[in-house]
Parts: sequence; C-alpha cells; structure tokens
Amino acid sequence: MTTTPNASEEIRMEANHILKVVDQAIKAGFLDEAKEHLDKAKRLDPTNAYIYAFQERIAFLKEEAAKKKTAVTNRGAMEDAARAKLDADRRRAEEERLKREDAQVKQLEEWHQKKLEAEKRHQEDLIRAAKGQTSPPPAPAPSVSEPVPSVPPEQPRRPEAVYTPPPVPPPAPVVPPRPAAPVAQPSVSSTKANEAHDMYKRVLLLAWADGAISPEEESQLRDLRTSLRITTEEHTQLELEAKEESYAHAFTLVWTSGMNAKERSAVINELRQKYHVSSEAHSRVEAKVLTEFGHHQNKPTLYVIDDDENTLGMIVRVLEGGGFAVHAFNTSDEALIMLQHDMPDLIVSDINLETSTVGGFSFYEKVRQLHHLSHVPFIFLSGMIDEGMVRYGKGLGADDYLTKPFSGEMLLDTIKGKLKRYKQLKSN
Repeated sequence: MTTTPNASEEIRMEANHILKVVDQAIKAGFLDEAKEHLDKAKRLDPTNAYIYAFQERIAFLKEEAAKKKTAVTNRGAMEDAARAKLDADRRRAEEERLKREDAQVKQLEEWHQKKLEAEKRHQEDLIRAAKGQTSPPPAPAPSVSEPVPSVPPEQPRRPEAVYTPPPVPPPAPVVPPRPAAPVAQPSVSSTKANEAHDMYKRVLLLAWADGAISPEEESQLRDLRTSLRITTEEHTQLELEAKEESYAHAFTLVWTSGMNAKERSAVINELRQKYHVSSEAHSRVEAKVLTEFGHHQNKPTLYVIDDDENTLGMIVRVLEGGGFAVHAFNTSDEALIMLQHDMPDLIVSDINLETSTVGGFSFYEKVRQLHHLSHVPFIFLSGMIDEGMVRYGKGLGADDYLTKPFSGEMLLDTIKGKLKRYKQLKSN
C-alpha cells in the first residue's frame, strides 16, 4: 500500500519530533532511553539520514562512557597502590629516624662523658699546680692508691686549703689542655649538621606527601627544628625541596593515570594549589616527567575552553591526534588561573560559556591584558551563525572564528595556519 504525500510528510514530521526527544535525552546523558526513541523513529522513517547520525553518536558516547569507567577504576587501583607505598615509605622513614636519633643520643652521651673526663683532668692539673707539683705522673698515684692515712694529720688538711686558691692564680700549665676540645669540634659538628639536615628533610617529605601540613605536624616540625638546631633559612630551603619532590611524585601519578586532557588539567591545577608550587617549579617538574615518559617537548601547547563536555572531548581527541599537547577546561575561570603563569602557543575558546563567570568575549579581553599573552593566537568557536557576532569577535582582534559544527580537518588546518603565521611574525 502506498502512502499519500500528506501521510508521508506527517510520518517524517513525527520522526523528526522523536529525533528532538532523542537529542534531548543524549544531552541529558540518558543514552539507553535515547536509543529506544531512536529505534521508534527508525521504524517510522527508515530512510531518514539523521537517524543513522544519531545512532553513531550514541554508540560513540557509550564507548566513551565505558572507557571513562575503566579509567576511573584503574585510577582508583593506582591511588590505592600509591597510598600503600607512601605508608610503607613513612614507616621505613620513621624507623630510620628513630635509629638515627638513638645513635645521635648515644654519640652525644659519649661526647659529654669525654668532656667531663677532660674537665676532671684539668681540675687535677690545677690542684697539682697549686700544690707546686711540676711532674704530673707521680701526682695521681697518691690519690688513686690513697696512702694518705700514714701521713700526719696536718697533711690531709693541706689539699682542703689548697682547693680555694686554684681559680685565683691560674698557672701557665692550664692553657695547653683547653684548645684540645675545640680542635675536634668542627668535623663532628659538620657531620652532625649534615645528619640533622637529612633527617629533617625526610620528615618534611612525609609531612608534604599528602600536600598539606596540619597544625599538629607544624608544631612537631617546630620542635624538631629546635632539637636539631635547624635555622629558618635552612628550613625554608629544605621545605622548598621537599614540596617540589612531593609534587613531582603526585604529578607523575596523575600523568600516568589514563585521565583525559580535561580531567588531567583540572587535577594538576588543584595539585599546584595544594602543594603551593610556583610556575617555575611546575615547569621543571612537567619537563622532567614528559621527558621521562617519552613525550616530545617541542609539541605546540593549546588551551581549549568549552562548557559542552562532548564538544570539548571531540576537540581534544582531534588535536591530540594532530600532534598537539592539549590543556582542556570547562570554564574560562579555570583557564584564567593557569594562564596567569603559563604561556600556550594558541587558545581556542567557545563564546557562549554558560557555566563560567566570564563570557567568551570578556575572557578574550582578559587574556589580552596579560602581557605575556598579548600576541598569542586566539580562535573563537560558536554554535550561533550570526554575522554580527562574527564581526564583533574579529573586531576585538581574534585571529579566527569557527562556526559549529566543523570538521576535525578544518580545525587542524585553521590552527596550523595560525601557528605558522605567528611563528613567521615572531621571526621577522
């Protein structure tokens, strides 16, 4: 039975209405529900090309969701392993610290005992000198063997009377023994200082392992600084080293976790704030990790800002596949924080950023106000085909304006062209 033109049009309109429902369900993340509606539309109008486009989109989104779920599971396992390793390292460091402290205490006791013995010998020298005995060897014999009782009673009283004058007339023999103690001090003190620095840094690494020092840990560190005689300048330097090493460890875990570019950028931004890492320290750590894991350092770096998860994910895949290092953001607010100290080779931003406090055009103006970004290429994206909007964006000074939807080839060609021209302008 053949359908009349009017009936055919009604079927197509009904199918298109269902496709709108499908589109809304996809945007809301209800992929199974979207597929059910799509099957219904397909039965009504099997020749509708949009149905097959939606079908591919749903399949792709389901695949991405599965990948993301796997990545989250893997990341959880890696974090558990990292925590277990950190706990083991902490226990080992604590055991080593206790051993070192015991050794230090023992060493200090031995040194103190030697000092007391030297002081005792010095007092004996003073007594002998006061008694007028110039030959040291015979002097100790009477006191050790104690043949004093055979001497008349007056003799024991003479040392008692002699004990008071020694401090008053210090004789010449007193001077030679004194330098002996200070001469041995520098090497011992230098070794102890190095051991103290090493011990203190280990404790700092444990304190900064989770990126935050609690008030209790700060109090313990102050006490430890006092006992180890760590100066304020030494503490500042050792803490900087410990923070950077701890941040490098956390950065490596994030980089190897399998996160996508957007998630990775967000987590690294949080880590930088958590560890109070400067932009210079971050650049050193990033360069070291990228080199270690074989990422080419000469890849152009791109910043991409779009509040639509699907569009952002698509752009990131295209650009990373095209040989670029990508930092992805859902809001211009997050991007501006990173751009205060970072300098990408090019910026791509959507105009309509509903989840940001700063819209696309205002974001562009704020970027241009940063001196180090005043000439970095900037490309606008928009889903609105509005000639006035295009003119306004280009009038601000943007390098280009792409209207959604666009192909991956067009995006790559546009970016490569802008980078090539920017490089030529810099070389002239």
